[in-house]
Amino acid sequence: MNEYFFSSLIQKYSTRFQEYGATPKGSFWVSKTRQELRFEIILREVKKISRGNPIEIADIGCGYGALANYLSLRNDINLLSYEGYDISPELITECNKRIRFGWARFQEGFKPRKTMPFSIMSGTYNLAATKDVFAWENYIFECLKKCWRKTSKAMVFNLQISERAKISESSIYFSEKNKIIETCVALFGPTRVIFDKDLPNDATFSVINRNLVSG
Repeated sequence: MNEYFFSSLIQKYSTRFQEYGATPKGSFWVSKTRQELRFEIILREVKKISRGNPIEIADIGCGYGALANYLSLRNDINLLSYEGYDISPELITECNKRIRFGWARFQEGFKPRKTMPFSIMSGTYNLAATKDVFAWENYIFECLKKCWRKTSKAMVFNLQISERAKISESSIYFSEKNKIIETCVALFGPTRVIFDKDLPNDATFSVINRNLVSG
């Protein structure tokens, strides 16, 4: 893995968190509304795939624990367990200090430590640690490969999209939708993409275990 990217991202998120605290802005989200709509899209997909069975989630890039807090307010999700992972020691310390749900655990990392049915990433790969699109995409897929090895049902993640892949002046990565789909299919298996009219520059990608599709 790219240690420079890790250290750069940890510094970026730490600086941001120190300035804005445990808020959407503190993790580079534009607003709580947009943040929670992305959560809703991902959870809707997880519920569909789980078919009413108890849900176990690994949240990669959990930040200050926003998804765990969101899940605590939902009574329509049959949640069995949640594991939040982040590469920032500061953010994991914050989660463990502030969040006390019996079903939630937080640990440092960029992949699940044990196999989980679902691995999800909301906004995890949007802030790039480089201006080199090729290098950043390689980093993303290396991370996804490691997550996939610890995922038994599905991996669901969102990305900003554009006609051509790019990294903006503010270091936000925009992916080329078809390339992401093709690469996911080649590396992992059946992949579908989900759009929402209220998030026109977003795409949510759902990679499903072949056994579930064939079954």
